[in-house]
Amino acid sequence: MAEHGGKDGRPLSPRSVAFARGVLRKACADAVVERILEVNPVAGSRAPKADGKPKHVTWTGAQQRTFVEGVEGSRWRPVWVLALATGLRRGELCGLTWGDVDLEAGVVSVERSTTQMGREVVTTSPKNHERRRVALDAHTVAEMRTWKKAQAAERLRAGAAYADGGQVVVWEDGSPVLPDYLTKRFVSDQDGLGLPRMTLHGTRHTRATTLLREGVPVHIVAKRLGHKDASVTLNVYADAIPDDDTRAMDVFSRAVWEA
Repeated sequence: MAEHGGKDGRPLSPRSVAFARGVLRKACADAVVERILEVNPVAGSRAPKADGKPKHVTWTGAQQRTFVEGVEGSRWRPVWVLALATGLRRGELCGLTWGDVDLEAGVVSVERSTTQMGREVVTTSPKNHERRRVALDAHTVAEMRTWKKAQAAERLRAGAAYADGGQVVVWEDGSPVLPDYLTKRFVSDQDGLGLPRMTLHGTRHTRATTLLREGVPVHIVAKRLGHKDASVTLNVYADAIPDDDTRAMDVFSRAVWEA
């Protein structure tokens, strides 16, 4: 797998190989319990050498504004704004319905996720079954109001032909957008903007990095991202957390000596 296990015979990353090895090890361990195997052949194998934490392409606040302003003519601008503002996964964006969006309260409820398998889509609970509520800022609420009004106008024009399934991310006729298309379109919408090329999942990393660099506590960021444990967030984004010993000293000084 490390040599030619990927698409078109390309090598897979050590991370992907390690994940596959972990799945196989667990399957063989179960086979030992069921007396199908006498020993677990994976237990004695060597894990692939790690190449460090994966490097995520993220955007600064200025780059995010450049992108949002640059895609003003794109149908999907409100979706990109929502992705940047919430860090929702691709499947969570596609699974979102208007019933999950409370614009008055400025909150999105993440209740489900849509996964694509070829041309087929499957809707399940979110990853790790972590249903959650994510607060929206005023700018994002305004974008979503505009998006909802535009869809209402499209529904009127289409009449009975409108496929009203209640989803947020839809085409002009109300039919849901395939997750794979959303991924490709996000990348193509970056053309000509002079930004580092970033994947749709990169909006999630960007959201986490932005919050952590601004001093938002790790457990709050973990809650917004839907991580079961803040240690997962800490492990993935530790390099984004400011390591400022001087700042810590100043905080202590103000709290104790200047109180």
